[in-house]
Amino acid sequence: MRSLVLALAALALGCGSSLSSGSRPAGAPTPEVPGAVRALRVRVLDTAAVAAKGDTDAKIHERMKAAVEAELGQAGLTVLQGQEGTPDVDVRLDVNVSQGLYTLHGHLGLTAESGGTAVAVAVTPHEFHRDREFPLIMAGKAVQALLQSPGLVEFAARKNSHPVTVGQEQSPVSVAGKPSPEVLATSKAHFNQGTRHYELAHYREALAEYDAAYMAVPDPAYLFNIAQCHRKMGHDKEAADFYKSYLRAAPNAPNRPDVEKRIEEMESGKHN
Repeated sequence: MRSLVLALAALALGCGSSLSSGSRPAGAPTPEVPGAVRALRVRVLDTAAVAAKGDTDAKIHERMKAAVEAELGQAGLTVLQGQEGTPDVDVRLDVNVSQGLYTLHGHLGLTAESGGTAVAVAVTPHEFHRDREFPLIMAGKAVQALLQSPGLVEFAARKNSHPVTVGQEQSPVSVAGKPSPEVLATSKAHFNQGTRHYELAHYREALAEYDAAYMAVPDPAYLFNIAQCHRKMGHDKEAADFYKSYLRAAPNAPNRPDVEKRIEEMESGKHN
């Protein structure tokens, strides 16, 4: 049994993930959230895309939804329940999870929508955590990324009549930084295909899919996945460069210490 547990831990570290020894510390500081974002009224939708494998708890969606609502509330946003009020933003969950031995592994995606149109998306890296702690940890990371995403920040600024620079050239695939549903679906499809390739150790194919996902929707999480693929293929310089790009795009990333360690390993050549 001890050898099996150690093997699981080694697998988690090899994938660039972490096998958590505990949930987020009580009283840990809440990352700074822009004031306009804190002013938003949000509702977490009951409907979600859930891909659960193995003997996964049938209520995993309910647990994830409750954890996301708690994180949004802790960040200072008004979280509406049921048919209460009219939200500025609906938050839709995309849960991909598999049951392991005392662990859950997978990723969590959050899409912020207004009037049925996506305004921001955040996807966590694929991680391993103890089954009881997985919802809280992953919700914390996904919510933090969502609330600091440029798309949501700009939407909140417009919603709350904050000054916004005008006259800048707009991307042909988005309006005011908001990906269209078609673009968002394309990016998500590339991400999902890349993750399947990655899990099968098809790193070159996974890299191409993650590149395509990022070209459609420049989400920082994709840069992390691109770096992971380069690391797995032995491309130390490219891996270090993309890890650095990830941290520039997501300076408050919750896995920053792990990523900085990876950068040091890639640049020194001292790694497995």
